[in-house]
Amino acid sequence: MPLRIELVDCRNSNMNGLRGLVIGHTEGTIRLLTETGRVLIIPVKSCRYYVWLNNCVMLMTPRGLRKLIRRINAQ
Repeated sequence: MPLRIELVDCRNSNMNGLRGLVIGHTEGTIRLLTETGRVLIIPVKSCRYYVWLNNCVMLMTPRGLRKLIRRINAQ
């Protein structure tokens, strides 16, 4: 199940507001399929994230996002 996220409070202010689906990940990065169809590699530690999950929107830290991705992939 792809995870829908929005980047907020990024070190690189150009990335603020990017939205898309997480289509891949490593320990330090995520691959994001944006709404415009681009695939971007985002360093996880560079932002905080709004995450849409089960009709709920949560603000997550990089650590929380990594834990959530691991838990979803384990299912």
